[in-house]
Amino acid sequence: MANVIGKRYGGNLVYVDAGSHQMRVIDAIGPDVVKYEFLPWVHNVQDEDATGTDPEGFVTTVVEAGSGTSELDQSNTVGILSQMVTAANENDGISLQLVGPQFEFTSNQSLVYFGIELDINDVDQTDILVGLCIEDTALLGGMTDGVYIESVDGSASISTVTEKNSTETQTDSVGTLSDDTFHFLEFFFDGSSVYYFVDGSQGDTIHTDNIPDDVALTFSMEFLTGEATANTCDIRQARAIQVGRT
Repeated sequence: MANVIGKRYGGNLVYVDAGSHQMRVIDAIGPDVVKYEFLPWVHNVQDEDATGTDPEGFVTTVVEAGSGTSELDQSNTVGILSQMVTAANENDGISLQLVGPQFEFTSNQSLVYFGIELDINDVDQTDILVGLCIEDTALLGGMTDGVYIESVDGSASISTVTEKNSTETQTDSVGTLSDDTFHFLEFFFDGSSVYYFVDGSQGDTIHTDNIPDDVALTFSMEFLTGEATANTCDIRQARAIQVGRT
């Protein structure tokens, strides 16, 4: 059960869920706050450069070699904000990045938080990457900078990554996704280290190397199918929050 309390970071008010690991940031208010939250009404307006009903305000890249459409659309199911859908050929899918990189992993930041709750229909036949990344049209194909969580086709295992100038620190097998099950994937940066959480559990997953501290990053998601079948990823909640000066 959630237990939201307020904490002060450099004079800014940060709300955390004290009923979890207390690094789950729910919201923040103050002059040093940068934040983005996935909300249902952003899907009401179609980006004129995107396929299907992808949201305005995102750079959207789709691959649709197979039948069907790769897109992100509103969900009519209560409790689900939206759904990513792939077309029906291997490596068909959708990449979404919020326009304008605003998040930084520097010592000036009191915190940077990213969290997403998602449900994939077939976890070992899909690729998923979520986090804060440099602008790139093929995130799973080899970006240069980012802090993210991924699971690749052929396995349900979850990996955590910090990457700077194409050099990665990657921790594998930090958790396992299950079909048709909501999982909460999160990370928290305290100015020097990145703490990762899978379904509220941290374990020993802390990264201190290859944190991209020389480039601004943006809210990013990429979802691909690993077979000649359309697959889906439902999103219940997603947010990125930063507190600190540039």
